[in-house]
This record gives sequence, C-alpha cells and structure tokens, in this order.
Amino acid sequence: MNLRTAVGTLMALGLGNWSMFAAAPRLTSKKGFGLPERKGRLGAAQLEALNVGWYYNWGAESELKTQVPFVPMIFSLKGLKHKLSGDYVLGFNEPDNSKQSDLAVKDALANWSIVAAKGKQVGGPAMAGNPVTGEWLPAFMKARPKVDFATVHWYKGVDAKHFIKDLEHIHATYNKPIWVTEFAPQTAGSSEKDPNKFTQAEVDRFITEVVRWMDATQWVQRYAWHDSIEGTSALFDAKGEMTATGRTYAAVGQRMK
Repeated sequence: MNLRTAVGTLMALGLGNWSMFAAAPRLTSKKGFGLPERKGRLGAAQLEALNVGWYYNWGAESELKTQVPFVPMIFSLKGLKHKLSGDYVLGFNEPDNSKQSDLAVKDALANWSIVAAKGKQVGGPAMAGNPVTGEWLPAFMKARPKVDFATVHWYKGVDAKHFIKDLEHIHATYNKPIWVTEFAPQTAGSSEKDPNKFTQAEVDRFITEVVRWMDATQWVQRYAWHDSIEGTSALFDAKGEMTATGRTYAAVGQRMK
C-alpha cells in the first residue's frame, strides 16, 4: 500500500490524526501562473485547467482550494508583517516602478533580511526595467544580499530568440538560477491599447519555443505566464473562459520526473 492509499484509508475510517502522514504537494512542472485572486475573475478551476505545477498571486496568502502549490510574495514593505516559513518566498515586486512596490535600494536592503527569513529560499526583487543595465538591481546586488534565485519580468514581443538571449544575459551577469515570474508578448496596458498587436499564430509559436527552451534549461527553475485579460496575450477572457492562448499554454510544459 502506498502513502496516498494509506492516507485515504485512514481518512475514510476516521482513525487518529491522519494529517501527520500527508506529504506536501509535489512540483509536477516548472510551468506556473500568476493568478490575481483579488479581482475575482479567476480561481481554482482556471488554475487547474492550465496544468501548472505552481502559482502565486502577488500576495503572502492564498484563499484558493487547490492541490497546486502556492508560492508567497512579499510585495512591498507592507507585506513584512506576514508570518511565513515555507520553502520559497518571492521578494519585492518591481521596486523600480512607482505604481508597484516603489522602493529605494537602501530601504529594500534595510528590510531584506526580514523577507529572506520567511522562506528557505528567497527570490530577488523583480524589475520593471532592465535588470542588468538599469540602476536599481545592480546596486541592490552589489550589497550581496541573500538571493537564492533571480526573478524576471519580460514583455518584449514574440521573438523567442530575443527572450532566450535576455535570460542568458541575466544569468551570466548574476550567476543565479532564474524564475521568470511574469512573461508574455504584451503587458495588460499594452494589450488594452492594441489587443491584436500579435497574431494568434505568432503567440502560439512563441509559447511553444520559449517553454521548450526553459524546460530544457536547468538554471531556469520556474516560469509563469502573465494574463493580460484581453488580446492575444490573455489566457482567459473577461468571463474566465480559456482563450486560444490559454489552450496553447495548458498544452505545453514538460512533466517533471
């Protein structure tokens, strides 16, 4: 009898405290999804339809009832109050962006030890601007804070070679594993202005090529598509129904052994 069967038997019989036998959900794929729970458009059904191995929601907690593993984020200084102690925690979100966490490097560094203590491994701050040639991340990393993996946001069209080249440059600069925590051809703002800037065929080809490369690249540990709500970068429409792009993303991604 395997562990899953044993736990099910104990639950059915109501014998003792069965929770001590329950194992944490196993990561089944590098592929993930950034799911904005607060907007209420997406939930566990959409998450599970994508066949992902993990998800996050830009916050420290999740209310979804799902077996898909959740990774918390300390979005800004306000998130420092959350008590966390899991395997992973994601650091500040776009501190170089006045509309996101909007943090000076010195303030981020002064509080970074609190962020890093919330997980066994911590992902560095994700940039809105260029993480290599911009000013913010090089200054932050120069102080040698605890960063176990770099996090990357990428919205530069449908050229898979450009995507790969950028990630290789970031990896060579910081010599850290990478989580691509947001990627798509367009941001939500760009998609609102020009939803069909890229054709469905172009987006499908981009997804297929970059996912195949990320799955085969050891130092790319995880990745998560960013849903633009409308246009060809959207995985779901306004009603939460899967788009053609969503079906393509659901179909790709190598299952981990």
